[in-house]
Amino acid sequence: MFEEKDDTILARWMAGTLTSEEQSKLEQLPDFKDYERIVQGLDRFEKPIFNKEYMRQRIKKKIDKPSKVKVLQLKSVLVAASIAASVILIIGVFFNEVTHKTIAGEQLAFALPNGAKVQMNAKSELSYTRFFWKAGKKVKLQGEALFETSKGNEFHVSTESGVVSVLGTRFNVKSRANMFEVKCFEGKVSFKPKKSKQEIIIEKGESVKGLQGIYIEESIEETEPEWIKGWSSFNNVSLQEVLDELQIQYDVTIENSGANLSERFSGGFVHDNLNMALKTILEPMGIKYELSNDNKRVKIWSP
Repeated sequence: MFEEKDDTILARWMAGTLTSEEQSKLEQLPDFKDYERIVQGLDRFEKPIFNKEYMRQRIKKKIDKPSKVKVLQLKSVLVAASIAASVILIIGVFFNEVTHKTIAGEQLAFALPNGAKVQMNAKSELSYTRFFWKAGKKVKLQGEALFETSKGNEFHVSTESGVVSVLGTRFNVKSRANMFEVKCFEGKVSFKPKKSKQEIIIEKGESVKGLQGIYIEESIEETEPEWIKGWSSFNNVSLQEVLDELQIQYDVTIENSGANLSERFSGGFVHDNLNMALKTILEPMGIKYELSNDNKRVKIWSP
């Protein structure tokens, strides 16, 4: 795609410096007619109005020999500056990257340009470029989000671990630090890990989980992620993974003083009560904890 190889295509097209091959490829893109109509609109912009006689009389009062060249140069510079500003504005609009972010404990719902619904979990970031959206159909995700789209509405979710491709489905993608997971609730998706020719097909009721580049396929029973209902659930994962998610949901810092974070945990915690969440996670595992007065730090230890 152009956006992956050369981000000056639009500017060079408006300047008339594209090769015939580049021009042909550009005209075949779905968005080309929209760009053409906008650029044609530049011709209708009102240019600065100059009264030559008025300018001449003003200059005669200041200098002995009026210079029409200076007046013409001034007009040319202003007109050129006006057109240049319009071109920069248009390029900025098309190449502008749209970014959505959530903070600790926050969720955010919105729609992509193709109508796909997105719901983001806490401390997540999703971005895409307006320019050539219809051609690329790619979003970048850091964190976790639930996607829902109609059949035939293809797009791609790019993460640090690889790319998830979809054609009409409902699925959840989680990409945090060295941990990656895709859960498919409807339809099917494909996942292609980075630096690999392998493609994993994930159908309804299936998931793929990866830790440090190793991916495991599993079956799931849930029909939607628990986090959209204010609950984080886990099945036989390390205590470290659970506490990482707790820090994301509550914006707290865990200070470990000897607890074994490699122990396995199955269960979950609520997102609206920090004390209850700590008790649910730590007490069954025999781990002691102390919460600071400002609810920003949690010290844990094994007795």
